[in-house]
Amino acid sequence: MSLESRIILVDDHAAVRSGYKRFIDTEHDLRVVGEACNAEEAFALLKTIPCDALVLDISMPGQSGLELIKRVRLKWPRLPLVVLSMHDSPVVASKALEQGAKGYVTKSSDPDELIIALRKAMNEQTHVSPDIQSQGLIIENVHSQPGLPVHEAEGHSVDGATTNTSGLTPREVDVVRLLVEGKTIDQVATSLGISSKTVSNNLSQIRQKVGVQTDFELAFWAWSQGFGRKPPGFGD
Repeated sequence: MSLESRIILVDDHAAVRSGYKRFIDTEHDLRVVGEACNAEEAFALLKTIPCDALVLDISMPGQSGLELIKRVRLKWPRLPLVVLSMHDSPVVASKALEQGAKGYVTKSSDPDELIIALRKAMNEQTHVSPDIQSQGLIIENVHSQPGLPVHEAEGHSVDGATTNTSGLTPREVDVVRLLVEGKTIDQVATSLGISSKTVSNNLSQIRQKVGVQTDFELAFWAWSQGFGRKPPGFGD
């Protein structure tokens, strides 16, 4: 009887999968038993190949990794999930953990971080790579609401079913919606009938309220909360 833990890798780049497969397979107690290039293929694979942990990218064509996490948590709530991503944003990492991932490792991290995350995940522990932790992400603060599965926590939606505006005023919500649609600050000002300076001030307040620093993080936050378009790289 094999004592190896069985891993499935999900990434849309074959070279990435191949490299991490070789690395994981060097561990005496870990073995990659399946690979998928997108969420649909991964979900189908999970139905046919038993595994002990799933390693997945978060930016893929079609459904995003976040959407895959949600589907997997519904079908296999105890399966350990570890995100392996190019995104070193604490906002993205927090959302992945909130959705149900037990680990978040950036592709720029030492490959050993993935092994650490896998071992911890399979022991029901959470691990985030140091480059994310160094930006202030506190794992203990990432929780779903008590008594609710992660995918049902109020205000945490990646499919537009619910929204959580994190205390934003109606005008601030309008500013976010227009900005993530691709409008400039001047265009937002014209649309709302306010000055560009007011829009800039609103934007600073918005970033403070929702805890983001970059335009990408704001776009990602808006989408993950149920309004705004998907950021580039997060599916069709």
